[in-house]
Amino acid sequence: MKYIFKSLTVLLVIFWCFTLIAQDDGLDRSPYNSQKIKNVNNSEAQWDVLANFDVTALSGAAGNAGCEWDGIYFYSTRWASNLLHKYDATGTTMIEQFSIPGVTGLRDLAFDGTYMYGGAAANTIYQMDFTTKTLIGTIPSPVAVRFIAYDEGADAFWCGNWTDPPTLVSRTGQNLGSFVTGFAAQYGAAYDNVSAGGPYLWIFNQENTAGGVPQTISQWNIATGTATGVTHDVMQDIGVGNSTAIAGGLFSMTDWQSGMFTIGGLLQGVPDEMFVYEIAPTIPCPVGAADNPSPASGATGVDINLTQISWTNGAGTTQIDVTFNGTVVYSGSPVTSWTITPTPLEYSTTYNWKVDCKNDTCTTYGSTWSFTTMSDPNIVNLFCDDFETGAVNWTITNNGGTSGCIWMTRVAPFPNTYTLPPTSTGAILTADVDECGSGSTLLSTAMLTNPIDATLYQTVWIEFDNDFQILDTEDEAHVEISTDGGTTWVGVWDKIGVDVRNTHEVIDITSQAALSTFMVQLRSVQPGWDWWWVVDNVCIYGSDPIPAELVSFTANASEGLVELNWITATETNNQGFEVQRSNGDEFEPIAFVQGHGTTTEVQAYSYSDRNVNDGTYNYRLKQVDYDGTFEYSNVVEVDVTSPKVYALEQNYPNPFNPSTKISYRLAVDSKVSLKVFDILGQEVATLVNGNVVAGAHTATFNAANVNSGVYMYRLEATGTDGSNFVDVKKMILTK
Repeated sequence: MKYIFKSLTVLLVIFWCFTLIAQDDGLDRSPYNSQKIKNVNNSEAQWDVLANFDVTALSGAAGNAGCEWDGIYFYSTRWASNLLHKYDATGTTMIEQFSIPGVTGLRDLAFDGTYMYGGAAANTIYQMDFTTKTLIGTIPSPVAVRFIAYDEGADAFWCGNWTDPPTLVSRTGQNLGSFVTGFAAQYGAAYDNVSAGGPYLWIFNQENTAGGVPQTISQWNIATGTATGVTHDVMQDIGVGNSTAIAGGLFSMTDWQSGMFTIGGLLQGVPDEMFVYEIAPTIPCPVGAADNPSPASGATGVDINLTQISWTNGAGTTQIDVTFNGTVVYSGSPVTSWTITPTPLEYSTTYNWKVDCKNDTCTTYGSTWSFTTMSDPNIVNLFCDDFETGAVNWTITNNGGTSGCIWMTRVAPFPNTYTLPPTSTGAILTADVDECGSGSTLLSTAMLTNPIDATLYQTVWIEFDNDFQILDTEDEAHVEISTDGGTTWVGVWDKIGVDVRNTHEVIDITSQAALSTFMVQLRSVQPGWDWWWVVDNVCIYGSDPIPAELVSFTANASEGLVELNWITATETNNQGFEVQRSNGDEFEPIAFVQGHGTTTEVQAYSYSDRNVNDGTYNYRLKQVDYDGTFEYSNVVEVDVTSPKVYALEQNYPNPFNPSTKISYRLAVDSKVSLKVFDILGQEVATLVNGNVVAGAHTATFNAANVNSGVYMYRLEATGTDGSNFVDVKKMILTK
C-alpha cells in the first residue's frame, strides 16, 4: 500500500508539473500569441512557437491548406473549394470569407507586396487582387503548382508539386532553374533572404502522408540546391495530439514582429492549425530602395520602340541588379539606366522590371514595376460586347424551342456552375436550357443587329470567352456569318456533341469575311433539358488594312517653282507622305505632308518646291503608316528653267526669331553681295559675298546674337553680261 501511495504521489507531482508548464511555459510571448500554445519547444529561439490558432474553428470548416501574410492580415485557402478566409494579425478573428471568380482549390499562396499568387495543383499561377476580389491574370507554369513562394531577388516564383524539383518560374512562365530535393510530398514553400548565407527556400514536406510523425520544414540553399541541415518537425510542438496532421502551406515574414524573421504555415488535420515560428533576428539594410522608374510603374500605351528604362538608386548603393521580365540583365556598379534589348517590344504586352540596390553586406530588394505597351495600330476593334448593358446589340430569335427558352444575359450569382476564363467578369450571355424546366428544348439564335464593316481589312477574326457544356451528342453550338445580308449562313465554329469549356476562342474568318460587310450570329441547339452554352467578351477585329490607294501623282514646273499634286481614293492608317527629290543622285526628303488616317473619301494633296535651280529633277512620295510600314509612289520627272530676271524676295518668316530665310534670283551668273543693316545703316551681317551662278538661291540669317528691332537687307548683283541689280527690303526681329 505504501508503494502504491508513493506511486500515486509521483504521478500527481508529474501531472502538477505538466499543468504548470501548460499554464506558463517560460516563453517571452508575442502579443500576437493570444491562444493556448501546446507543448512549446523553447530550447532554442530558432523554433520558438510564437502563435498557433485553430483555423477550422475560425473559418467554420475544415479543409484549409494554403496560407499567407500580406503585412496586415493572415489568409487561408480551401483545397477543395473556392473559399478563402482572412484573419486579423492576432489570429483570433476571421474578418471575412470570400472567393475570387475563376479561381478554386488553391493549395498555397505567395505575396509580392502588391498581389497574391496561388496554385491549384495544375500548371497555372493565378495572380489575384485580394482587395478587389478579382483575378488579375494567369501565368503558365512548366510544373504543377501545389507549392509557391515569391523570390524577391529573381522577381519570380518557386513552384512544384509533390515530388517535382522546386522550379523557379518567371512572370512569363519560363523555367529559370530548379534543384532536386528527393522529397515525395512537398506541399508548402517560403523564401528567405534574411538568414545568414542565403537566400534560402524553406519546404514543408509531408514525410508521412497518412498523418503523424514527421511533418518537416527544411532549409535549402538556392545557390547550390543543397539542404543546409536545418530542419524542424512540426509534430513536435504544433502537431502534438493531432495524429492525422499533414503539411500544408508555408510563408515567411519580416514585418509580423519588429526585428524578427518568422515562418508561418498551416498544418492540415483535426483541427487545421496555423502557426508562426521564430527563425532569426532581422538587421535592417542601410541601403535605400530604388525609385523614380521611367516609364512610371503602371504606365500604359508605351511605345514599342522604347529603348531605355531608367531609375534613381537608393542612398548608400554600391552595386545593383536589374531584372527585366524575370531575367537579370545587369549586375554591377550603380548605373541609372539600361538599354532594352532586343527591340522593338511586343504590342499590348506588360513588362515587369525591378532594381535591387546593394552594398557589401546586404540587399534592399526593389519593388516590381511594370508598363504596358501600346496596342497594335494595325489591329482595329470592329466590334466588342461584354454584355454589361444586356443584349442590346443582338437580335434574339426562338427558332422552335420551348417558348421563352432563349439566349439571355445573366449576372452573378449564376443559376449553374459556369466555367469561363478569368477575362470573363460581370454579365454574360447564356443559352441555358437547364433553367427552362424538365423536358424543355432550346433552339435559338443571337444575331448581331448591325452588320460589321470590314471592307478595308485583309485579315479578320472573332474572339470570345466560352463555356459549352453538353449532355449528349445532340447538343450543338455554332458561330455563323453571312455576307449576303442573312440569306445564307456559313459556320466558322461548329461544335457538336463535345464539351468545350473554359476557353478563349479565336476564329480566323479572313477567307469568309475579309474586305466585306458581314453579319454574325450564335446558334444554339439543345434538344431536351440539356446543359448550356455561355459566352462573354465577343469581339471582332480587323488588321492588315489596304494601303493608301494613290490615284494620281503629277509635277509641274514654272519659273523656278515645282508644284506637286496627288490624289488618293482611300487611305488606311495613313500617317502621311514624305516628299523626296533627286537631281540625279540619291533621293532625299524635302518635306512631310500629313495624311488623313483611315478614310474612304477622295483626298487631294499638294506641295510647292520653291526656288529650284535649272535642271532635271525626279520626285516621289514615301507613304508612311502609323505603324512605320511604308511604300513608294511612282517617280515623276520635271525640267526646271529659271526665269532670266533678277529678284529679291521678302524674307520668310517675318517677323522672325531667331532665324529667317532670304531668297533671290539671278538672271545670269553674277558677283553678289547680300548684307544686313540696322535701322541706323550700320552693317550687321554679310550673308553672301562672291560669284553665284544664275538661278534661284536662298540664304539664312541667324540673329541669335542680335537685339530685337527693324533691319534692312540689301542685294547687289553685277552680271557677267554687264547687267546690274540692287534692291533693299525690310524685316522685323522679335525676341
